[in-house]
Amino acid sequence: MRDHNQLDYKIGKLPYRIRSILNYYIREILQVNPTKYIGLEQYLACFDKYCFIHQGSGKFDGATLLFSGKWIGIVIGNKPYLSPLIYEEIYNDLGEFRATIIVGEKGVKNFLYGNDILPTSIIKEYEPLNTIVAIVDEKDYSVIGVAKPIGTNKKVYRNIYDIGLFLRAWS
Repeated sequence: MRDHNQLDYKIGKLPYRIRSILNYYIREILQVNPTKYIGLEQYLACFDKYCFIHQGSGKFDGATLLFSGKWIGIVIGNKPYLSPLIYEEIYNDLGEFRATIIVGEKGVKNFLYGNDILPTSIIKEYEPLNTIVAIVDEKDYSVIGVAKPIGTNKKVYRNIYDIGLFLRAWS
């Protein structure tokens, strides 16, 4: 029986299929060079059911590194999603948003509790919107997570993950 105070983990190189999905999204949807933002080699560090994509791996003074380098994204349900850090780097370089929903204060609070984005919370939208989108706080323009459109009118966005996930998962 597993000790609930013990964290299960595994590490390794990011599978080709997942890397290809990330490269496609960055190149075709965000329209930038993936190599500039996520490098050529990515690794996976899984803690319980959450798998993080990062740039570093290896040994340090005889110990195996579980996670190092830049946080590239997260894998949920066998699908990769970019980290807020990568979105912000891309948006800063471009000087514009792509595949983004800007939300007001109430929407930010709801989203950070794991809820979806409703039309009344949306301040501004940036195409394309029929794909995974970054959710951005209207107050400081920081990326707080990712969502996908659902429903027939595609004006509700399902929370895939938000930065509050980490507090909810391990608190």
